[in-house]
Amino acid sequence: MYARHAFIALRGSAFLFLLLVVSTGTARAQAEATVRGQVVSADTAPVPLKGARVTLRPAGRGEPRQVVTGPEGTFAFDGVRPDEYVVTAVIDGFAPRELRISVKPRDAQSIRLVLDIGRVAAAIDVVASATLPSTHSPSSTMLTSEQIGGMPVAQRTSLPDAIAGAAPGVVRGHDDFVHIRGHEVALNPSINGVQFWENAHAVFSPGLGVDYIDSINFMTGGFSAEYGNRFGGVLDVVTKSGWTLQNRGSLTVGTGTAGRHNAGVEFGGAGRQAAYYLNVGGFASDRFLSPPSPRSIHNTGHGVRSFGRLDVNVAAGHRLAFMVTGDGVNFELPMEERDERLRPDFRNLQRARSQSAILSWQHALSAETAMQSTFYQRWSTVRQFPETTDRFGAQTDAERTLNTFGLKSDITRVAGRHTVKAGADVVMLRPREDLFYLSQPWIDFTHLPEVNESHVHVRAPSAGAGVPRPVIFAAERTGGQASVFLQDKLELTPAFSVDLGLRFDRYTLAISESHVSPRVNAAWRLPTGTVLFGSYNHFFVPPPIENVLAGSAGLTRLVSEIGQALPPVRALTEDQFEAGFTHPIARFGSVGVTGYYRASDDPPHTSLFPDSRFYTYASFDKGKAYGTEVKLNVPGLASVGLSGYVNYAFGRVWFYNPITAGFTTEAAHLTETNRFLAPMDQTHTLTSGVTYRHSRSRLWGGVTLEYGSGTPGGHGDGDHEHADGESHDHASGAGLCAARCEARFTQNVSLGWNPASPAGRPRLAFQFNVENLSNTMYLLSKESTMVQGQYSSPRLVSGSVRLQF
Repeated sequence: MYARHAFIALRGSAFLFLLLVVSTGTARAQAEATVRGQVVSADTAPVPLKGARVTLRPAGRGEPRQVVTGPEGTFAFDGVRPDEYVVTAVIDGFAPRELRISVKPRDAQSIRLVLDIGRVAAAIDVVASATLPSTHSPSSTMLTSEQIGGMPVAQRTSLPDAIAGAAPGVVRGHDDFVHIRGHEVALNPSINGVQFWENAHAVFSPGLGVDYIDSINFMTGGFSAEYGNRFGGVLDVVTKSGWTLQNRGSLTVGTGTAGRHNAGVEFGGAGRQAAYYLNVGGFASDRFLSPPSPRSIHNTGHGVRSFGRLDVNVAAGHRLAFMVTGDGVNFELPMEERDERLRPDFRNLQRARSQSAILSWQHALSAETAMQSTFYQRWSTVRQFPETTDRFGAQTDAERTLNTFGLKSDITRVAGRHTVKAGADVVMLRPREDLFYLSQPWIDFTHLPEVNESHVHVRAPSAGAGVPRPVIFAAERTGGQASVFLQDKLELTPAFSVDLGLRFDRYTLAISESHVSPRVNAAWRLPTGTVLFGSYNHFFVPPPIENVLAGSAGLTRLVSEIGQALPPVRALTEDQFEAGFTHPIARFGSVGVTGYYRASDDPPHTSLFPDSRFYTYASFDKGKAYGTEVKLNVPGLASVGLSGYVNYAFGRVWFYNPITAGFTTEAAHLTETNRFLAPMDQTHTLTSGVTYRHSRSRLWGGVTLEYGSGTPGGHGDGDHEHADGESHDHASGAGLCAARCEARFTQNVSLGWNPASPAGRPRLAFQFNVENLSNTMYLLSKESTMVQGQYSSPRLVSGSVRLQF
């Protein structure tokens, strides 16, 4: 069955890819970012220099590009992939000028190159003082394909695993969830400028492949008005293209303990006007999800991911780009050790499939104006069902399908000190959900003397003595969202930039609501190179799409302890304030410090049907998150071959009762008016890493460290305050973490060899990894007896071989 679905996904992807090849013929890279600017003389009254040759040379892969300035000394580069670049301006009678810049996904960089008269030597501006300071949060993190490629292959099968240690303040939770700044399940990808609605975590979707990602800008603040729908940690992803691979490819094979095996192949080609890229990979694991017991039981998984991209230069100033994916994952839902002993046939499976397509057209209207329109589509389905049933296990058979169709269009214009971008995004969402849930076997399980746990009654009205009372739900609905935005990146001075934006969203599905979101981000570079940053962002976040119909159907009326329907899950509205700075460290790195404060209305939180992994959401009254983040980055000390990073975060996350909407089985949350530390609260979080590369032997080695002070094991570490201000401690139940799960500290080691080979000959690369070197296992998360816990991995060993051709 799995092979048949995988073949269908791959066949559909190949068909769509070949269809575009036949219909369009030639290609060029999609516009990922733009670099525009002006070349002027160094006179008291600067004169625009017409005819200057401006070259954009990448620090990594790719060929340099060159343009000639127009009558006003202006130039523009479109379709720029995220990377570090050197921009050079040359014209007779003036000294050449070089400038180093960093380009992020879909950036609109504006630079000014001032040329001295008559001198010979070029000036290299290392700190890029001629560029506007970035208005992204200092905590934001840029990862390139080279950095991703250095991670263990087994870790790259899951986007949350690959990204968890990359930025400050990332907190791990149950079911491998990743939480950021008080947002639960908070990794939200934007793929080539398109934000799909499904979550990338494994229990919600097949996820997103990592090996075909060219760069990720991991943003936690400083959002422009273009970004909407979901926040926390937005992953601005740019996929690979044949334009940068230039007729090269690779084959990677990996194996490791816990049955973790991987294989993948990629290839990209390009001509003068054409580029294509293909990537197909498969993976398997005997420890697919982090299990609820120290030993991994009934926890295997395997999957296939496929990706194709074609870029087309249709005519001068007109470019098409097409991307298609097909993904499939099958896995077992892990059991506890107690399950293996008392209910061995309580075995459940989950199957997820998805197919996506993005077709973009970019038109350069002039050197100052560019327009891009994108059609996007996705089909996804997730089914959870019993492999075998046990008389002591809840029976869950649930399936949800989502069809997404959208159209996004924007126009960007550079006018003097303004870089203005305006756009619209219209998406149609059509979810279908089916649920069969029988809780009585689980209730019988809680009555066993060996168990003796509390329970709730989630069941349909009685139909007579001895008649089963399953919850049966089925619904299908069509809705969507229409959004418009306007933003202006304003150069008040060459060292002071402000990003002003306004966004309007109209959402209609389980609820209908309109909202206006203002955004202000500012950055000021001091003469020392220090950049001061401040921002105010207002967010409107529609209800999560996962089981949105079931979570909005008033099913709390079937919980005997509640007995009344709650309103549909509400949209989150939130205000985030940030202030911080970045400071260069000599010429080899930087340090950034950010303080943030978030105040939320109607924050959503996952809510499980007992003894299952059927997730819905509940809306709490309010939420609050605040903290400080420190980011030290040393990208490379060429003289000694070292690079490294340190990410530290102090944080606090509060939820405020009561629950006002959605689904819950905890009746106390409906009447209490207290606040409590949220399940993703972790006071201290630290990740760090250092890599050494020996240039002569081409050997390299790296060590990464991860520390977390622990998440609450219920309602928090003594911080459970009622309306009268009184604080209470809560004792733990069976299998809980007491007041707070224990602190954890893990170490990972990687060794590799990238031997040199003659030009044009295949090259092998080897990598060996040990994860959790000390082999110390921790209970990372356990909120209640009705929520699965999560144990960290034991020591895992893996290795991989990569053939580059």
